[in-house]
Amino acid sequence: MIVVCPACQARFQYDDSRFGENRIKRFKCPKCAHVFEVVNPTLSLFPPGETLSRPLTGPLPPPPMSENDPTPPAPLPAARTTAKRDRESMLVAAGLQVPGMPPGLVFSLAFLSGPQASTVQVLDQPQTIIGREEGDVITRDPETSRRHALLEIHRDGTVWISDQQSTNGTMLHGERITGPVQLSSQQEFTCGNSTFMLLVRNTTEFPLN
Repeated sequence: MIVVCPACQARFQYDDSRFGENRIKRFKCPKCAHVFEVVNPTLSLFPPGETLSRPLTGPLPPPPMSENDPTPPAPLPAARTTAKRDRESMLVAAGLQVPGMPPGLVFSLAFLSGPQASTVQVLDQPQTIIGREEGDVITRDPETSRRHALLEIHRDGTVWISDQQSTNGTMLHGERITGPVQLSSQQEFTCGNSTFMLLVRNTTEFPLN
């Protein structure tokens, strides 16, 4: 993840796995020695003290066959599909996954500049509105429109951003976007005076605990 000093705007890399189980970590800027705090972008997905202790994987066993039933058991691919659907329903029921969100991925938005700089917000819904004072991600930035941009997380894990007819536009690579544009992990975009970085974490390759 990228950490930005709110005092001098110095940016530096930090491995978010070093948070451990801490919800907040204190940093000291190596450039200006300013001390500030950053929220753990991974633990905010879970209620206090609640973690996923082990992966819920493996196919469900086929149903027992009756001696009078000539129907063969379902093939292995169908069993895997059932197991995956069952696993997702268990995660949703446990509050560890939101319906419609791609499994195995954690999406976060890091504020790199603007009034909310040095903070990270987890994206836990398929659609997220970024706005000055309305929506899911509040910038409190006077140069950001009230409802500025829309982030959409698709089931295949792709993330798309579109401008919501904002006054100052949504900027990507220094250019104003005119339609939905796909974002990749660690890609930056700007709404008003607030710059963000999209962070995508694969919990299969990098477990949360």
